[in-house]
Amino acid sequence: MCEKISSHYRYVDEVHSTQFLDYHSHERYEIYLFHSGSCQFIIGDHIYDLQENDMIIMNGLTLHRPYPKKGTLYERSVIEFSSEWLKPILNRLNVAELLDPFNLLSNTLFRGVDQEGLAEIKELMRKIDVVDIKLTESSKKSVENRLEGEVTTLLIQLLFKIYEITKMKQVDIPLVKSEKDIHVNRIISWIDNHFDNNLNLDSIANELNISKYYMSRIFKDITGYTIMQYMMSCRINRAKYLLEVYPDKTILEVALESGFENSSHFSRFFRKQVSVTPTEYRNSRVLTHTQHRGDCQSSIQLN
Repeated sequence: MCEKISSHYRYVDEVHSTQFLDYHSHERYEIYLFHSGSCQFIIGDHIYDLQENDMIIMNGLTLHRPYPKKGTLYERSVIEFSSEWLKPILNRLNVAELLDPFNLLSNTLFRGVDQEGLAEIKELMRKIDVVDIKLTESSKKSVENRLEGEVTTLLIQLLFKIYEITKMKQVDIPLVKSEKDIHVNRIISWIDNHFDNNLNLDSIANELNISKYYMSRIFKDITGYTIMQYMMSCRINRAKYLLEVYPDKTILEVALESGFENSSHFSRFFRKQVSVTPTEYRNSRVLTHTQHRGDCQSSIQLN
């Protein structure tokens, strides 16, 4: 079930480092609810100053990361789920539109949700987390089937609530508008479109007509990462996609299309970041997707 859904309700961390969470992406859709702390959320080239009860829905494929302030407590609830698993179930129930917010409004922050709706969302997220924990600890197949049905039902109820909210008038969320943030947005957006080229700080600064030293400093101040760390995250993310979707591409082809100079450099860096070689990653993902398709077929037959 961990490949289908994962949840954390009111998860709290004490932030000791600015390198708290890496930029990351994933195939699963995500519902993120911020409870307390001091935190910016960076997704693509958008930077949000989070407020209590802000909710973000995303498809997960865009590079993103929370950036909580060092020395603070950071509290949030997060649910990630596989659309590949859920789509057949929603289609059978004739409610496929419940995934529209993730496909059409992905990476959108919602603020000012009414108290009643917010309370229902929190309670559903809490219940999903409780059942998910029981499911993780279960060793009996009959119990697993019952709990999986329960968590699926709760998730669909949650998606109904989110769908209702997206149909209401959306509150405009002010993005951070300082001069630093505007420059950082430009840098992120430009790198997102050019990371597969042969880049260095000088070439990026020249393209954006900005001082290399100022550019490097403000990027680290706002995101907590260096420009080169962000660019390499983009390259690794692209490589993962190519390894999973194009099994016939050679490792060299994947390396070059992701912006690496050669396969040896790519393989060394990939293993350092992902803890497995590109080939091992590809093989594991192929196996996971094969098992996943089998699970989806089982879900259809059970329903």
